[in-house]
Amino acid sequence: MSKLPEISEDTALSGTERIARQAILGRQGEIIAYELFARDSETILADPFLASARVLVKAFSWFPVDSLLGGKPAFVNFTDGLFDEKSLELFPARQIVPEFTLAVAPGKEFLDKILALKKHGFRLALDRFSGVSWQLALLPLMDYVKIDLYETAPADWQRALTLIRRGGGVTAHLATVATRVETRVLAQQCFEAGFDYAQGYYFMRPEIVSGKKLTSQQRVVFHLLNLLAAEGPLAEIEEGFRRDPALSYQLLRYLNSAGLRRGEDIDSIRRALVLLGRQPLQRWLTLLMFTNQGPAKASLALQASTRARLAEILREHSVTLDQHPAALHRSFLVGMLSLLDALVDQPMTDLLQELHLPDTLRDALLTRRGEDGQILALVEATERQDEEIAQELCGRLGIPPGILGGLSLDALAWSAALP
Repeated sequence: MSKLPEISEDTALSGTERIARQAILGRQGEIIAYELFARDSETILADPFLASARVLVKAFSWFPVDSLLGGKPAFVNFTDGLFDEKSLELFPARQIVPEFTLAVAPGKEFLDKILALKKHGFRLALDRFSGVSWQLALLPLMDYVKIDLYETAPADWQRALTLIRRGGGVTAHLATVATRVETRVLAQQCFEAGFDYAQGYYFMRPEIVSGKKLTSQQRVVFHLLNLLAAEGPLAEIEEGFRRDPALSYQLLRYLNSAGLRRGEDIDSIRRALVLLGRQPLQRWLTLLMFTNQGPAKASLALQASTRARLAEILREHSVTLDQHPAALHRSFLVGMLSLLDALVDQPMTDLLQELHLPDTLRDALLTRRGEDGQILALVEATERQDEEIAQELCGRLGIPPGILGGLSLDALAWSAALP
């Protein structure tokens, strides 16, 4: 099982969030799901539902879900029968298994809510099954049943498993999970007794995973870049700017001060978007994402913008590559985004899951394949002063190697002149 990388803290850019996960495993040691837990002081809340809901918000807003869960479902525990099913329905039913630890028999309101969850496609789990009558009544609505091995003697396991198999009904198989499996002997015994899955310290202690929150403006910029890449409607792009007044102000100020206003002040976002155009807007947003990070990232912003400009003018000077404005724009974006992982302290693969770029750009950024990938590799070789690699790439790309030094200086001067 791969462990997610710990991410260094940089509170000036975005807060570090922590969540814990513990694997639920099958008989062959395969991971079939994870249980997610809160792991910070803020989640000690009076309302148990809010504490559990915060775990869900973290998992789906501040972490790359594919890396966190690996495509497996996530069990999230609710310790109170009074929960908000409408809030749970905001999350994907195929990935979330609400797990209920109930101290007393639930009322009609609880039953109505879990029936609503079932209709939305959620699978449900009943925790700490002991065989009392009201738990038996809930079994037909459940998909998983957990039994705490420290609260149930081995002699009672078979009785509990038999009750579960009978109580699940004939239309579905209730999967059983042994919990708090903390020794090799318990692990062997629980599977021999007939449990389907097991969870506990013997297999895996809760693993703390750290992740960076994107700032609110970074999220808005990501959203806008996705809309632009997908040729989204102008009204949606306009609405994206409306959500961030500071971003709207920066765009209007830029257009009114950059000689682009064509004799009149630009007094609305819609007029600004029409005047600037989609590709220049995508380019401006990408630049802004780097240059808005303050002194701590100033050198990174300079390097990214230099890479972007150098990639663009390298294509311009090629005797074989396409020099259509769209191709030049694409090379610029690849150069700029090549340092996005360093900007927000997250793996590039995770960021590209949120930023819906064409496959050609993804390949360029991840593997340096394709024309733009090779241009980026040439830019990087130039930074390292690796003349052998640079000469080879210039040959492939149809770029005279003797002009590399001058173009690099031009790109640096362009970046240094940015506001």
